[in-house]
Amino acid sequence: MNKLLVVEDEVITSDLLKRYFEIVGYEVINALTGTEALQKALEHMPKVIILDIMLPDMDGFEVCRKLRSNDRTNHIPIIFLTQKDDRRDRLDGLELGADDYITKPFDVEELRLRVHNILDRTGGIPLVDARTSLPNMELIKERLPELISKPDSVFIDVKIAQYDQFGAQYGPVAANQVIRSTAKLIADLLHEIDPNRSFVGHPRDDHFLIAIPRDIMNRIETELPERFAKQIVRFYDYPDQQRGKMKMDEELVPFMSAQLMRVKAEALKVLIQGAKVVNKAKGKPNQTPAGAEITTGTKAQESKSEALPSPVLTDTPTRPEKSPDDSQAISSQPDNAASSPGTEPPSA
Repeated sequence: MNKLLVVEDEVITSDLLKRYFEIVGYEVINALTGTEALQKALEHMPKVIILDIMLPDMDGFEVCRKLRSNDRTNHIPIIFLTQKDDRRDRLDGLELGADDYITKPFDVEELRLRVHNILDRTGGIPLVDARTSLPNMELIKERLPELISKPDSVFIDVKIAQYDQFGAQYGPVAANQVIRSTAKLIADLLHEIDPNRSFVGHPRDDHFLIAIPRDIMNRIETELPERFAKQIVRFYDYPDQQRGKMKMDEELVPFMSAQLMRVKAEALKVLIQGAKVVNKAKGKPNQTPAGAEITTGTKAQESKSEALPSPVLTDTPTRPEKSPDDSQAISSQPDNAASSPGTEPPSA
C-alpha cells in the first residue's frame, strides 16, 4: 500500500486529508510539526510527503532541506501545501527539491491527482487506477484481509449498467469521463456518510467495490443509485435527454444506472489466493448474475441462488487506451460478465 506523510499543523485539515486518502486506498501518517515530520519520514519511509510550509517549530522549507540532506529520505517526493501564493515562495520550494506546490484553499481531488501523477512518474507497481486514482485490483487484494476481518463489514459491487452501449455510442473519451465522475460520486458519498470506516476500490472498468459498516448499508444502497441517476443524465446529448433514452441505431437503450449487489466475504477471499474466474458468459455483456438482487433506486429483483460477477473476481485489470483527445481514454470494448458463487441480495 502506498504511504503518505501529511505534515499539517491545522488538525482539521490534517484529519480531513487522512480520512480522504484512506478512503481511496492510501496509508496515511500524520505529523503536526516539522520535528515530528522528520522522525516519521525516517520511520515510515512514505512514498510521498504532503508538506505545509507554515509549521509551529520550523517552516516547511527547513523540513524539505533536512529531508533532502539525508541519504535515506532525499528521494521522497514532496508536495508543498501552503497559504502562500507568492512566486518567490514557489521558486524557493522548487529550488530545494520539492516536486509540486499547491495553495490553500485547495481542491482535494486535484491534490489526489497530483499525488497519483508523482507516484506514476516514480515508477513501481501501480496500485491505483490511472483514471480514478482509486485502488486497483492489486491494492484491493492487499486491503481485503484487513477489511474482511472486521465483523460488521459489508461489501458491495457497484456496476454501471448500459456502460458498454454508452461507450460504443459516445466514444471512449465520454466513457472515461463517466468512470471518473462515478468514482468521485462514490468517494464523496462515503466521505460524507462515514469517512473513517469506508473503502472504495476500482477493480475494473464499469465496476467499483466498496466496503462499509453494516449500519450505513441501507443509506448507501438508497442514495448511491439515486445520486447516480441524477448525475448521469448530463452525459447524454439533448435529443437523448428529451426522449429519456439513448437512441442507438434504431434501438432505444435505457440510460446508465448504478446496480448494487452485495458480495459475501467468503467469495472475496478468493482474491487473496490469487484465483481467477473464467468468463463463461461471452456475448452477454449485460447479463445479470443469477442470485443477485440489483438495486436501481426504485426496484429490486430476487433469486434463490447466489452469484458474483467476474469483474470483481478477475485480477487482470483493463488497461486504458491512449486517445488524442484524452490521454487516459478507456477502451470501448465490452467486458462480459460471468457468474460465480458469492453474493447476497442487498435487501437481506
